[in-house]
Amino acid sequence: MSYSSKGNRPFEWASKSQHSHVINDPYVQSLMKRCKFPSTNEEAENDVRDFAFDIETGSYRNITTIIAVDGGYSEVTVRKNYPSSKVAFFQFGGLEFSLDDLKQLGESPFIHPEKMEKFKKLERFKLAIPTKATSLDSLSMIDSVRIPLIEFFNEIRDEKKYIDTLKWLVFHEFKNKGIGNDESLKNITFGSLPKRNDKVFKDIEIEKSEIDSSGYFEYDGEKFNLIDILRFHEVVDEELGASGILGYLTNVIEHIIIVHCIKEIVTRKPSFLRRFLFIKDGPLGFFGQTAKLHKDMRELCNIYTREYSLKLVGLEKSGSFVEHAEHISSGENACLKKGQVLPLFNNYIYKHILPGPSTEEELDKLSPYASTSYYSGKLIYRSQTDRTWVLTIPIHDSNEVKVLNRNSFSNLDEILNVVDYLKCDMYENSIVPIALVNQLVSLANHPSSKMLEKFAIQSMSE
Repeated sequence: MSYSSKGNRPFEWASKSQHSHVINDPYVQSLMKRCKFPSTNEEAENDVRDFAFDIETGSYRNITTIIAVDGGYSEVTVRKNYPSSKVAFFQFGGLEFSLDDLKQLGESPFIHPEKMEKFKKLERFKLAIPTKATSLDSLSMIDSVRIPLIEFFNEIRDEKKYIDTLKWLVFHEFKNKGIGNDESLKNITFGSLPKRNDKVFKDIEIEKSEIDSSGYFEYDGEKFNLIDILRFHEVVDEELGASGILGYLTNVIEHIIIVHCIKEIVTRKPSFLRRFLFIKDGPLGFFGQTAKLHKDMRELCNIYTREYSLKLVGLEKSGSFVEHAEHISSGENACLKKGQVLPLFNNYIYKHILPGPSTEEELDKLSPYASTSYYSGKLIYRSQTDRTWVLTIPIHDSNEVKVLNRNSFSNLDEILNVVDYLKCDMYENSIVPIALVNQLVSLANHPSSKMLEKFAIQSMSE
């Protein structure tokens, strides 16, 4: 690695000829020969024909309301001297509108601005956390991250708090059928808790009754909070900071917003849940330190899909799966035909999309793709209107599923027909609610980041 430049000393440029040593190295040459690429379109054609199936079009009469959730963040440098200091700003949005409103808008010869206003009425939720060399109230880096999260989860919104929703999820309070029939968990296990005075806490079991209304509880004379179940304290480093948790945190809060909506609906009128379709930007799963929550979310989906016809879908906009979807659905010789769905599972994924084992014997030993993080199954859908989406929809238990098919997904025809109905020509293979909510909450590099940077610097220097 070359030296950087400070003061009047020149920058050290990399050598122009040292690549020859790499190219001529026998080990490097043999390593390159062992590398393999995913299959071509022609090789995928047979598998697409074998596993794809048709969707029954026009069936979505039960769904009347859409709730779409998205979030974004921007990390800005608030001090550029050494060591540099950073802060991250988040904004999340939940957008609700009826299918009838969208239909009326589409039938109008002229779209009046007042009619568009109902599609811009969304709830915005804001958060800011220090991420590097910035201390909150002279706390450690870990607690400088934890405290804003605890405050965010305890903020009162319409007389409700997200800390109650998190508790409702992890203690499986969604299983309660009524007074006197409490099927929720009495205790849960925290994989770890933040260190206190060099004391390490692993696999700690806490009873629900020990947690107060703000999520706080005591263990071994120390005070902790329910948000510690997210385990972000394990990856926040006092020197390197908290930049590594930002994507995972965004995904968790997007999920909590959805769970909160589900909770409010089933608390007031459970039968109404079948009328809603919840759409999340990104796959349905929990990742990194938060992955354990996928089991709780799967349990919720299993019960509410069976009893109240819960409908939830995640929409992916980029990545290897999206690129593959474009390959097999574009051009005159497209493998995936209009109106078809291709479920994705180990044999197909590791053969045609991602590097991995290639023999049947090796594939049989593998757990289903992303089974430790996804509570959903992944599929590619090419609609009759020739849009192609990569979607995730909850499935009962991915650990038991080696091959996905139509029966793996509940309410599949209904969900996909609504997705097609919500098509949007603003962006490639986009849908209206995600395009709108993204426009209304995303924080662009320019000018948002620059404005947030100036705001943070000015506020912190006062």
